[in-house]
Amino acid sequence: MTNPTTSYRSIIIILVALFASIFLSQNIFSQLVDFKNYSYKPDKEYIVSYWTATKRIATGPIHWKKKEWIIAGSVAAAGITLYVFDDEIRKVFQKNKNSSLDFTSKYIIEPWGSGLYPAALFGGYYIYGLAAKDKRARQIALGGTQAFVMAAITSQIVKHIFHRHRPSQDIPPNPRLWEGPFTGSKYTAFPSGHTTAAFAMASMMSKVYKDYVWVGIVSYGIATGVGLSRIYDNVHWSSDVFIGAALGYAIGQTVYTLMSSDSKLSLGVSETGGISLAYRIE
Repeated sequence: MTNPTTSYRSIIIILVALFASIFLSQNIFSQLVDFKNYSYKPDKEYIVSYWTATKRIATGPIHWKKKEWIIAGSVAAAGITLYVFDDEIRKVFQKNKNSSLDFTSKYIIEPWGSGLYPAALFGGYYIYGLAAKDKRARQIALGGTQAFVMAAITSQIVKHIFHRHRPSQDIPPNPRLWEGPFTGSKYTAFPSGHTTAAFAMASMMSKVYKDYVWVGIVSYGIATGVGLSRIYDNVHWSSDVFIGAALGYAIGQTVYTLMSSDSKLSLGVSETGGISLAYRIE
């Protein structure tokens, strides 16, 4: 059994590292894109941006072209392929559990998806921005918060449409059990909310710091770890995680375009084949 004192020390070390990363990166704030059209405080404009993004996301597919539908279909096909092998993948993870991985998943990885560590990170950004009178630091903090909140809301809506059973809710686990809409709130496996949130923040942060490759590597590395931990913890199927990652990526792109542009938002597919959301300039 893990010593609680050791767990708390690990959490403190992680939080200290988060704040240290903020102050070590002070010199790169001045080199970032000027988010002149994005609010640096939680005012009316910032709140309205949530509604603006939501409307554009909901109506985006209407504007998809043939190429976008083909790529979106490819993403769906990949999800279906994982769906076929969901139980086999679950068994591989469950056969390779140990105390070290249990500790890593619970105290180091999972909090990135639940919002604990992001709250500390973006809270630190905002506090630094206030102290240093740095608007961009505050904008990044609000952007990260928006990515997390939009991911949480979106994933919850989808969860309550499908009502898929989690692998831990049935004996034996059955990846084919779906209850459909209006069936309570017990079954909420699809998609993985933790993974959606983690990839939304990673997508947004990697765009903000696109000239600093290490930020993208670390961000997506953590997000991938969150997704794998959800399978390891036996609370999600691999297809839940994959679709959550795709959804989160799209949300993160949406937030970044809100931060960096004043053009109109639309849902589409990126050149690299991922689902993305971007403004269309008329």
